[in-house]
Amino acid sequence: MFKLLRFYSIASFVSIFLAAAILTLFYRQVTIQWIIQIAQRSDLALAQATLNPVNPALMEYLNWREHHAPDSLPIQTRTAEFTSHFRNLMYDTSVVAVKIYNRDGIVAFSTQPGQIGSNQRNNAGFQTAIQGRVASDLIYRDTFNRFDQATAEDNLMQTYIPVRHSAGEPVQGVFEIYTDINPLVKENERNLLITLIGAETILALLYAVLVLVVRRAHMIIGSQQRTIQERTALLETLSAQLMNNEEQQKKKIAKDLHEGLAQTLSAIKMNVESSRSRFDASKTGTFSLEPIIHVLKGAIQEVRSIATNLRPSSLDDLGLLPTINWFCREFERIHPGTRIEREIALQENEVPSPLKIVIYRVIESAFKNIEQPSQSIRARLTLQRSGKTITLLINNTEAVSSGLAEAFNQETSPDLHRQFSEMLERTTLSGGTFSASGNETDGFTLCATWSVIHEF
Repeated sequence: MFKLLRFYSIASFVSIFLAAAILTLFYRQVTIQWIIQIAQRSDLALAQATLNPVNPALMEYLNWREHHAPDSLPIQTRTAEFTSHFRNLMYDTSVVAVKIYNRDGIVAFSTQPGQIGSNQRNNAGFQTAIQGRVASDLIYRDTFNRFDQATAEDNLMQTYIPVRHSAGEPVQGVFEIYTDINPLVKENERNLLITLIGAETILALLYAVLVLVVRRAHMIIGSQQRTIQERTALLETLSAQLMNNEEQQKKKIAKDLHEGLAQTLSAIKMNVESSRSRFDASKTGTFSLEPIIHVLKGAIQEVRSIATNLRPSSLDDLGLLPTINWFCREFERIHPGTRIEREIALQENEVPSPLKIVIYRVIESAFKNIEQPSQSIRARLTLQRSGKTITLLINNTEAVSSGLAEAFNQETSPDLHRQFSEMLERTTLSGGTFSASGNETDGFTLCATWSVIHEF
């Protein structure tokens, strides 16, 4: 049997885990892009605000750097002024570093003196800004810095701004500003953690609900499979019993024909031969066929009895209800102490044609199993239809025998089902349901029901 619950539990867990991982990566990328956009706008505004007050002095400083030695007094004085100005700017703000490049990509000024004089001509940010466009990039922790081509330890936003006298004039240098976005990144990571915890909780609840649903479905499927197996086993048993009953019926018919009709025909043959011999011996005298006629009448009656047992002709000629009444009268005639009360609350056309012979055989089988020559029997036969359901009830108001009285007094007895196995077999194979139980009068109640799906 396919283990649905285990397979679905593992498959669902793996799928939800992969979905959570993909959602995490997706959310992380989206939030990083959001941080970059926010930081770029903020950094650009801060850089412009920082650059505008010092732009004339900055242009003059770049010209001096081209015509004076780095250790000259004007350069050192201006460098000290810029250092003081930018350090005041960096105090209690998010700005962490400032760089100024000349047109050749040489660092003319930096708040980190060790970087002054270094060549950054190949820096992509510098190349973009020297062409007159603003460039910015996020140096995210544990990510590669594509501008400086180095791994940064902090979360920084670097912005490169062209430096010129006014709009439309040539670019004289590049102003670079670094701002710290660690608070923004930490806030984003905190939000990411909260979102992931919420998403994981929802996914876990979804997983639990799905497992419960599949477990319930697994139980229903298991119950249905057990029912199918039980019905299959029952049908196999009933099929075997049907084959055995057919053989028993054939054996009974063969015995009736051999010991009854065949013997009668043999007697007729012997009587005819004897009469012919007597007639031949004396050509005169009287010759009587009365003994032969009597024997022939018995043979005809026996043939009719066998034919009736095979299938009552009244069932086809008159219908089910007259046949039931005829059967009950015949049963009472054969068993003088028996009384059968009949309550038939349906019309002939309310019983589908294929079901008529089944109902008749069930009734016949029931009374065949309860007949007791030495006892009086009181029974009640009820046949009715309610909606699409036809119900046959047979109540025996007196115990059929002392040996089964105790068993029949039980609410549901296996002995009853074995006793009336032919009824169970015929009812089940015709699509109905059968039950047998004891009643309060030490008798039993037999119930067979059929659902009429199609009208015939």
